[in-house]
Order: sequence, then C-alpha cells, then structure tokens
Amino acid sequence: MAGLTTVRLETDGPVALLTLARPAKLNAMSRRMVAELTSVLEGLAADARVRCVVLAGEGRMFSAGADLDEFRDDFGAGGADPAATEREARDGARLAAALESPDIVTIAAVHGAAIGGAAAVVAACGLRLFADDARLLAPELAMGLPLAWGGVERLVRDLGPAVTRDLLLTGRPLTAEEAVARGFAMERVAPGDLLDRARRIAALCATRPRLGTSIVLGRIRAVADRSRADGVDDDAASLAAAARDPEALAAARAYLKSLGPAS
Repeated sequence: MAGLTTVRLETDGPVALLTLARPAKLNAMSRRMVAELTSVLEGLAADARVRCVVLAGEGRMFSAGADLDEFRDDFGAGGADPAATEREARDGARLAAALESPDIVTIAAVHGAAIGGAAAVVAACGLRLFADDARLLAPELAMGLPLAWGGVERLVRDLGPAVTRDLLLTGRPLTAEEAVARGFAMERVAPGDLLDRARRIAALCATRPRLGTSIVLGRIRAVADRSRADGVDDDAASLAAAARDPEALAAARAYLKSLGPAS
C-alpha cells in the first residue's frame, strides 16, 4: 500500500504482517499512525485474499503509546481542547474496532512494552503472543486521564475487574508470565522467535474457512461485548471531561515536566 510513513505492510498469501515503524520514537502512536493503521486494517478486512494479520513493532518495543510531542501540544501550558481530545478518542476507538473485525484474525506479537494506547490496541487483537521480555502498562491515571479506545472494557473482559483495577490504579506492568497465566496471552516465546511463531499461528488460522471464522469471531464478540455497548461513547466523553478538569490538566503537565524537554 503506497503512501504509508508510520507503518509497514507485507503480505504473504493470506497472511499480512503489519509493523509499527517509528523505531526512533519507540513506535509512538501519532495521529498519522492511528489513521494509517485504521485504513490498512479496514482495507485488509475487505480483501478476501487476506485471512490473518500479525501486528508487530519495529525496534526496542511494540509501542510506547501516545506520541508525547502531540500530547504536549494537547495538554501543555495553553490548555487542552476537549473537542479535539474527544475526536482523537473516537479515532482510537475506530482503530480498535478494526482490529476486532470478525472478517479477519488479528494477532498481536508483543515485545518490549505496550504502553497506554498501545495496551488498548493489544487488548483489541483477537490473539496475543508475548515475548519473554514483554510487558503491558497503562499509566494514564498518572497523567490524570482514563485509558481510552475501549481499553478498560477489553481488559475487564479478558482479565477481570480486579486485575484491571490493579493495573490501572497502580500502573504496574502485566508481565508476559502473568499475561499467559491469566489467559490474556496465548503463549510466551523467546524474543527472537516471536515473529516466526506468530506467522506460524497466522498461517494455521488462515487455513480455516473464511465464513465460518467470521461467524465464530462475530459470535464471540457479541457475547463478550454485551456488557460494554456504550464503552466507545463513554471513553470519548470521559477524555473530554478530563481535558476540562483542572486537577487532570495539572497531573498531565506535571507528568510531562518529569519527562524533561521534548526531543
């Protein structure tokens, strides 16, 4: 697919490898990356030749989450724009919905870390493989913000409310070992074997009839989603409310200050 600048797409028959490709920025999820990911995924879901997508990150980690340069613009000294924040939340929710499409199997191949919005992206994937060094973190509350993009609902769905409260309130990491033990990740593998293993699983999934796979994925999603019908709207409204809250804004600015000047 021409014109991509933040992600890379490779296809091998019915299997696609979609790579977050901003390694110098730790694959930070800029607005452009969110848009490119969504466009590619929606296109692949509509392509009858593609059955499965492996989502991976280039470089040191899967993704560091939000692009801090954009975050500084959104929550810097000039104040936040609630309307823009709400719009970006809906864009992220659309990306997560594309990852959950019943028309394609998505496999997250996670190494290093998946932080914040990247954690929500991983949670939206149908299957998840963790490298031994992988960890998932959601530090948004340290910035005065709720985890968005349907991340809370999906973590509750797949980890349960108690573990989700623990992860979101303390900001501690979910390690690869714990992710497998709790059923969030299907396997943990050596970092050097991660992509090969993900491709093998994708190739197996791609042998299943497309219609039957779509029906099964749709039914699983319908059952799992009964408790979160309003989650996307709640996410967008919650982020907009946080963008208006003085305490949340102060927390966001303090967090940014602790990181030092922009690179």
